Amino acid sequence: MDNFLIVSHGEYAKATLASCEMIAGKLSNVKAIAFKQTMNQDDLLYEIAQTAEGFEQVPTIIVDIAGGTPANAALRYQQEHPEVKVYSGLCLPLLLAAVMGTPMEEAIKQAKENIAPVGKPTEDKATSNKKESHQSNELNKNAEVEPQTMHNVRIDERLIHGQVATMWTNALRLTRIMVVGDDIVKNDIQKTALKTACPHGVHLSILTAKGAARRINEGKYKGQTVLVLVKNPGVLRQMVDNGVNLPEINVGNMSTKADSRQVAKSVAVTAEDVDNFNYLNEHGCHLYHQMVPAEDKEEFMELLEK
Repeated sequence: MDNFLIVSHGEYAKATLASCEMIAGKLSNVKAIAFKQTMNQDDLLYEIAQTAEGFEQVPTIIVDIAGGTPANAALRYQQEHPEVKVYSGLCLPLLLAAVMGTPMEEAIKQAKENIAPVGKPTEDKATSNKKESHQSNELNKNAEVEPQTMHNVRIDERLIHGQVATMWTNALRLTRIMVVGDDIVKNDIQKTALKTACPHGVHLSILTAKGAARRINEGKYKGQTVLVLVKNPGVLRQMVDNGVNLPEINVGNMSTKADSRQVAKSVAVTAEDVDNFNYLNEHGCHLYHQMVPAEDKEEFMELLEK
């Protein structure tokens, strides 16, 4: 695991690290330094040196802007430690990609791609959705197609958000995100938001439970790496009832409600949820809880029984 030392004018680096940990979980391989108005370049160089010594291996240093005091102090440190690499342009997308193990040159490319207008789907996504609809209509109904098994399934009320768009997309090397829910299909505002949030280069499908089951059973997504995203276990129960094989389900996030009880830090369940989880478990679905890829999986049915 690579180490990173991030340095900025003011508290920006520390705030960026806090935002990154909100998405990725606690990061022991990243430390942040704030350059304050009361400090000079020598003071900052000393703090960089002291902080860098806290790593077992030399860190990569990421500063906010080229030419600033953090950058100049980092370059002075690099002169004494030539093996250290220094980059500028500190931002959340860059740091997220880097801590996920993405090579820095590719992480920089991903950060640049993140700078784009928001509010409407890109041409690539719109074209992809039209192509998907056309291909579905052209399927040979007489052909025998082996039903697919969906291995990447996550319950997350937030649907496509920071953890999914960065951590899970990179960890699973997704080519498609399938958001399933009858209510979502009917909500134009939410569909627009999902199209905007979908990571660059990843296709998006927004389907009803029956529609998703039909396409999966037709072998529609053969050869693709798909993440099925739903808000609650009831949607997955519908899919199972329609013949979809879901061997593993990650229960990631379900918010607290008036009639719910907390079973994990980010998961609260109602009596209806419990009934649906028991149903899925009885039908051969292995349920586990894992917020981010770096965390260990927890047996969800054991959490449910506590």
